Amino acid sequence: EETMSVTMKLDADRKLAELRVDGAVTREDFDRIAPEFEAFVMECGTIRLIEVIESLGRMDLSMFWEGMKLDLKVIPHISHCAVVSDIGWLSPLSKAAGALISTKLRTFSLAQEAEALAWLAEA
Repeated sequence: EETMSVTMKLDADRKLAELRVDGAVTREDFDRIAPEFEAFVMECGTIRLIEVIESLGRMDLSMFWEGMKLDLKVIPHISHCAVVSDIGWLSPLSKAAGALISTKLRTFSLAQEAEALAWLAEA
């Protein structure tokens, strides 16, 4: 049985969404997660997001456009986003993206996941 490379946990009480990526993200992953994520965001109004990226495989390019369309819809509803990863190039990329949006965005290393959750809890 193939393990999913993308998992999502939603906590409506805390208005917190957790996305974990470990491996290649497929179109199936996106199609499975996107509608549920969007519905959660719309239901909560504003959410906090933690993205834990353990490893990143190849990404299906057709998802890039779908992802962009989803981002434009949900980003205004994400007050805080913590990106947790040891992948070197993700941090500057996240900071650049963070400069363009109203979401408060911080990057953390994998060892700092608890710290990232604490930062979101205080937000």
